Amino acid sequence: MIEREQTDFFLVEAYNAAVRAGAKIMEIYTRYDDFFVSLKADSTPITIADKEAHTLIKNHLSVTRIPLLSEEGRDLYYDERRGWDLFWMVDPLDGTEEFIKRNGEFTVNIALMVDNAPFLGVIYIPTTETIYFSDPDRGSFCKTGIKPDIDSACTISQIFADARRLPVVAERNTPLKVALSRSHESNQVRDLIRQLQDQVGEVRIVEYGSSLKMCLVAEGAVDCYLRTTPTSEWDTAAGEAIARGAGVRVVALSGEPLRYNEESLENPPFICLTRHLSGYEWQQ
Repeated sequence: MIEREQTDFFLVEAYNAAVRAGAKIMEIYTRYDDFFVSLKADSTPITIADKEAHTLIKNHLSVTRIPLLSEEGRDLYYDERRGWDLFWMVDPLDGTEEFIKRNGEFTVNIALMVDNAPFLGVIYIPTTETIYFSDPDRGSFCKTGIKPDIDSACTISQIFADARRLPVVAERNTPLKVALSRSHESNQVRDLIRQLQDQVGEVRIVEYGSSLKMCLVAEGAVDCYLRTTPTSEWDTAAGEAIARGAGVRVVALSGEPLRYNEESLENPPFICLTRHLSGYEWQQ
């Protein structure tokens, strides 16, 4: 069992690591003409910002003496990590394609995993200076005006000062809003949206990159986020911690919870939905 003092320590370290990584990413984003883009084994892009943010976060979180599983350090054998009961799950730059497009919709994702489930999460959006974070006892929160800072050293009291408890929007949007990926979509998503329209009426589609979509559901700014194209565990861990802390349901389309630290590290199709859609049934 993690005590309150330990939880505060972990949240402080994750929060500051995210803000520091955001500063490194923004330095590259604003000053570099060439992001040194290459392709990983799965044909997804990686930039110098991904690599440098990963290194910064790994070094900062080393003080916790907890193992780290990161998108940019994923070459860990399953037999090595399968017995972990406490570890960090990190995506140092979620939304690399959006970063390359320079549309600002990218995030830093850090989650603390306990018994292979998200325990607390931090998501930082450096372009809008917005940070989301969750605490297993206090709930989920959002703060704005958090500037990228390579020397960020906020205390637990500073982290919670002026933070807004999520959800910010307590009622269903009219019309209902569904978030989709800006860069990844499928015909299956369109079929599911038609089902939703048949049950609830008008639906407005909004498109965003990265884990920002899960944060918007946690806020209540959108009511649902559907994803049927491939994602990995580090894409969702921090977002799920924040969403659940705001009362949002996050499940595979089969109805099962998302599972973490699996051998493949790839998520099934999933949905995030606010309590206003708790009675909706998906037909796959």
